[in-house]
Amino acid sequence: MPAFLTYLTAVERLSAHVNSLPQEFSKALGEDLEYARFGAALVELPWFGGWKLGLDAWLGHGKPPPFARLMRERAPVAFGLKAAELVSNGALVGTEAGLAFVAGYFTQVCVSRALEPLIQSLIVSHSRQGESASAARHRIEWAQSLALMQDLHGSPLVGTPAIRAKMQLRKASGARGIGRGMYELMRVSSQEAFGDAPTKLEVDGWVRGEYLYSMALGSPLGRLKANFGGALTAKELYRSPGIDVFASVDKGLDVTREALTALGSMIRRNNFGSRSRFKLLEVCPEGSPEQVMKLQAA
Repeated sequence: MPAFLTYLTAVERLSAHVNSLPQEFSKALGEDLEYARFGAALVELPWFGGWKLGLDAWLGHGKPPPFARLMRERAPVAFGLKAAELVSNGALVGTEAGLAFVAGYFTQVCVSRALEPLIQSLIVSHSRQGESASAARHRIEWAQSLALMQDLHGSPLVGTPAIRAKMQLRKASGARGIGRGMYELMRVSSQEAFGDAPTKLEVDGWVRGEYLYSMALGSPLGRLKANFGGALTAKELYRSPGIDVFASVDKGLDVTREALTALGSMIRRNNFGSRSRFKLLEVCPEGSPEQVMKLQAA
């Protein structure tokens, strides 16, 4: 969950340079940035499914909930491919909204992979005495997300109402769940890729929980959260010898653009056969960030 703001910031950065994207995705990001945020946030949203998980996320401890682990570790590219195919066929949700969701989802996939080698290195070098690897990851990713927002906006925005707009996942504001069509797009893709899918009640709970979290981050409580977990050491966790989070995010966005270019071709031709899929998988291999990191190092 602490990388949540990093993914939302990455989507915003992608949308600021839409001329480098296929026309379909360029238009979608221009019209439906909120659904791109939903796609980018999806793997982190299960953290907001209840008070205990939300408290764990706020305090920076606890294990990722089951669906967060499932979406991160098992066939994440297959999920995105199925969503793109459904949108291409005009199923379940409006075309622009669906394409924005796909663009946001692949942003998260590619940026998380680009950052993983840095995270792994920092967990080894910057874990505190007695700190678990998961707690160290939580602390490091949170500090990096604040530093990235500071780099792009001149302020991390946390603790001010401005952060709430950056976290809006629906067209309409307020503590409501996701629309039926967007949920069905997610459900069918999840069932196809993972053999399981959350209920709409669960997903609505995630989205409402994220809204409440955004309200808390936009309040004076957010200032306390911004300093939680050693954020004052952000400089060495963000940009130091061998560590450059901004450059890694940009590297992930370059891969995102390549992946969306391949997907755009598939969508225009409505061809999701094995040959077309292979071209996408050359750019964006299947697997978790850890698996892809090992594959690229081999």
